[in-house]
Amino acid sequence: MIVPVLLLGLGLILAYIGSRKSLSRLQFLFVILFFLAGAISVVFNDLTMKAAALFGVGRGADLLLYFAVLCGVLVAANFYFRFRENERVLTEIVRRIAIQSPLRPGDHDRH
Repeated sequence: MIVPVLLLGLGLILAYIGSRKSLSRLQFLFVILFFLAGAISVVFNDLTMKAAALFGVGRGADLLLYFAVLCGVLVAANFYFRFRENERVLTEIVRRIAIQSPLRPGDHDRH
């Protein structure tokens, strides 16, 4: 009973992510592969046990947890570097505006 619900949930989330225009092709390919791996692990849960044994991990659920933590770190790093780039661009824009129209004495009284 849970397998169809999980697959439907994965499909809906993938469709939502795919409808966003902000993903590059490489990012969307990564998302598809990630969700495909999730769907395969839901349908063929014995594969996660075999993969866990291959990596020397006790259970398939533990392997999935470790993989999820790595993906979370990747997402956090991606957001961090994107935030830093946005901050750099914003600083550059503010500098250019300040150079083009500097404040003169008495300008602060007009606001």
